[in-house]
Amino acid sequence: MDRRHILFTLQGSVPVRLIRNPRGTNWGSFRGDLKDRLDRGPEMNMKNEAGLGLAIHWVQQALISAYENNCPLRPVKIGRQSLTWTLEFESLRRGVRQLFNKCRSDKNPHSWKLYREAQRKYRKEVRSALRTFCSSVNDLSRSARLHGVLSRDPKIKLGFFG
Repeated sequence: MDRRHILFTLQGSVPVRLIRNPRGTNWGSFRGDLKDRLDRGPEMNMKNEAGLGLAIHWVQQALISAYENNCPLRPVKIGRQSLTWTLEFESLRRGVRQLFNKCRSDKNPHSWKLYREAQRKYRKEVRSALRTFCSSVNDLSRSARLHGVLSRDPKIKLGFFG
């Protein structure tokens, strides 16, 4: 049996997702820019529908440009985040967490039973979706992506399931 190591070197670029975080906005400068833009605006007759629509468009564009100038685009840091499949899984997970917090505070045995049922349902749905996804993996890039996602969770053991 040959036990030599095989080294793969992957080259390419990963697309960077840029977002604006409102918490990082320079609000003082935003107010100043917005005031300047609105002061430089044309005189508009807002007594008819066309003039009112033009004024609304002007204010909207002034707000957008002032925000974009004072809230810079920043790359999203992609770290070891958990996989979020769908909104349904996210809402199930939130529900399980809320039930846990409720059980911990009121110490009612019936609440713990509801929590365990919700937890069981969540796990069952996740396993079902994972099974469906794994059966649809048929090329190297998707399987490599799946391996990367699963390897982030230390509780998951990777291997052949026969």
